[in-house]
Amino acid sequence: MSSLIGLTLRRKINTHKTKGGKRARRAEAARIERFVDWCNCPPEQIGRKHVHIFFEEKRFASTTQRDYFYAISKLWKMLGRSGEPPRPKDHNPG
Repeated sequence: MSSLIGLTLRRKINTHKTKGGKRARRAEAARIERFVDWCNCPPEQIGRKHVHIFFEEKRFASTTQRDYFYAISKLWKMLGRSGEPPRPKDHNPG
């Protein structure tokens, strides 16, 4: 469990985990927490630049990129951000 995630965000993540497909929601919540841990700053300070660097550095397969994008999009909404986070560039063309 990430120590950078505050109580309010923790509640939102836990609520998200309890609805819908349990396995998928738990996996998405885990991706949110891994992303926040990777950023190493409070979620409120996470910005578009963090997302760009995360995807550039990790170079995930396209399906994993997609899954992380959806998780980061969920985090964006939980934080009350407008719009959506930057989409990952496809590092696996073909």
